[in-house]
Amino acid sequence: MTLQQSLEFLEQALTEAMVEELQANGSYDTGDLAKSITYDIRTQGTTYQLVRSMLTYGIFVDQGDGRKGGKMPPVRPLMEWIKEKGIKVPGNLTVESFAFAIAKKIEKKGTNPRPRPFIEPAINKVMREKAEQILSEGTATDVLNAINSKLQDVKVSV
Repeated sequence: MTLQQSLEFLEQALTEAMVEELQANGSYDTGDLAKSITYDIRTQGTTYQLVRSMLTYGIFVDQGDGRKGGKMPPVRPLMEWIKEKGIKVPGNLTVESFAFAIAKKIEKKGTNPRPRPFIEPAINKVMREKAEQILSEGTATDVLNAINSKLQDVKVSV
C-alpha cells in the first residue's frame, strides 16, 4: 500500500467511523450531516493533511454549542423536523404555526443542546483499530514519517 493509498484508506475509515458515531449517539436524523462528511488529501512538499469538510452545524452537534437568542431561526427546517420526528402538533395549530412558535421561543431563549461528540471518538477508533493494518501493509516508514507520531485533526466547515 502506497502512502497515497494509506491516506485514502484513512479518509474512508474516518468518514465511516464518524457516521457510525452519529448513529450511535442519536445524532443521525435525516442523514444530511453524515452525507456531508468528506476528507480531502492535501500535500505540500513532505507534509500530508487529511482535511475534513461537513455541514456547518456538525461542529455544534459535536461540541453541543447552543444557539444564542436574539435571532429567529428559519421556520421551514423546523416544519420538516416536526414532520420527520412525527411530533404531535398541539391543539388546533398547524405544523407551520407550531414551527413558528418554536422558532419564536428559540429567538427569545436560544437553545442549549448537550454535546454529542462524534469527531474525536471516530478518530480515536480509527487510529486504534486501523493504524496497525495500514502500518503492516508496507508503508510503515512512510506513514510514520508523514504523521510524525501524531494525528492532527484539521477542522474545515462548508
